Amino acid sequence: MTLNEQQTTAAAVDQWITGIPGRIPGCTIFVENSEHVPYAKELAGEQCVVLVLNGDADDERLIPVSGTFDVSGEELLVDGTLSLEIQDYVAIPFVNLVGVTLVRITSDDDWLAFFDDADEARRSGHFIRQLIEVNAVLAERGLLAGQSSQHLARLHIAADGTVLSGPYGAKIGRIGDPFTDLQRKSLALQPEAAVASIRDPRSVRESLATRPWIPRYLAALDAWKFIPREDRASTQLIGFGLSLYGASANGELPSPGAPFIIRHGGEHSLLDTTSGRIFRIGIDAATIIEAVSNFQDVSAAAGVIGSALNVSESVAVGAVAAVLNQFEQLGIDLIGATR
Repeated sequence: MTLNEQQTTAAAVDQWITGIPGRIPGCTIFVENSEHVPYAKELAGEQCVVLVLNGDADDERLIPVSGTFDVSGEELLVDGTLSLEIQDYVAIPFVNLVGVTLVRITSDDDWLAFFDDADEARRSGHFIRQLIEVNAVLAERGLLAGQSSQHLARLHIAADGTVLSGPYGAKIGRIGDPFTDLQRKSLALQPEAAVASIRDPRSVRESLATRPWIPRYLAALDAWKFIPREDRASTQLIGFGLSLYGASANGELPSPGAPFIIRHGGEHSLLDTTSGRIFRIGIDAATIIEAVSNFQDVSAAAGVIGSALNVSESVAVGAVAAVLNQFEQLGIDLIGATR
């Protein structure tokens, strides 16, 4: 297998796990019963990737998968090379991640633990260590981030021929249904339908609605992966248990795409996770950036900056504009609105 083929396979698997499109040109189709392969190939066309449980390794139009995807502690082996360990969310704090680990959120205990951990991170800045490792893949991120898309991410053909919108998603058809019908039905679903076959989507929707900052929390999990493991114990992410200008613990957080302010050893840096660039900044600039990112408005940010830095409102407005302009010239969107 070439490097490009390995990357395509990994991207297709990620798209099937997370429900977020765009990793590959088409959708990922997972097939539990190899008898349904001809139908899956018909659906796939030229752009979709077909993953088949116990599939034919000699068939170039599909990617064979062995093992199981829905039993915690088991392993899913994709194309004989990509190994995924399956773990329930509630067990994650108690295991050591050796290889790539798919973290499922399926049971009531999983969902309760996920939201409790997110609340704790928001309140104290404490993140579950395993979730910030590079080999942890959190399932259903499309749902958690509240993403709706005009592009189909995945289809899941169950063993009995039922077609679901994802491994635990809503029923949208059966084998034989045309791709256009499946696509139309899937794209019409709300994000919470990603778990419709295993729980009441309304409870998930309500829990997410009371925590509109969850997408920023997910982005924070990714931000930690840029920080060397040996530095993490003495590092804080501004906005999680810490504010430089005294923001309310229940106040607004930046958009998911905004860069992160990192405090380490009394110094501050700005991490842009899109580009991977890190900028050393002073405490005043860090304070301004936090306010601008939170309020997403120059006037509102200047209102709190004046008292935080003990300067007049006019000086605060000028300082905010200067910082915004400086990072705009560097190609960094401090508000994150363009991502």
